Amino acid sequence: MMHDDMLLLGTLGTLGPAQHPMGPDAGEMELHAPTADLDGDGILDTRTYSTGGTLYVASDLDEDGFADHVTAIEGDGGYESWQANRGADGEVRWARTDHGSL
Repeated sequence: MMHDDMLLLGTLGTLGPAQHPMGPDAGEMELHAPTADLDGDGILDTRTYSTGGTLYVASDLDEDGFADHVTAIEGDGGYESWQANRGADGEVRWARTDHGSL
């Protein structure tokens, strides 16, 4: 697993260790240098990194250079998964698709 705190620009790259970046208005998150092929199509689309005790798994499944799905796993086992959706106004909004504890 690769860790790099500068993989997602914008919201994730600018927060300190105690801040959780995900939420409906987190905006677009650019994904750089994916290292894993999560969907098995031969194209690298996912990268992991950690910051402030949280592991993030970010995926760009439509190959546009921006994360479409992010899962955050906290050190205590709590997790949240979020999916990006572009509205009619062109703005990206995130919807939480899953959460719980491992």
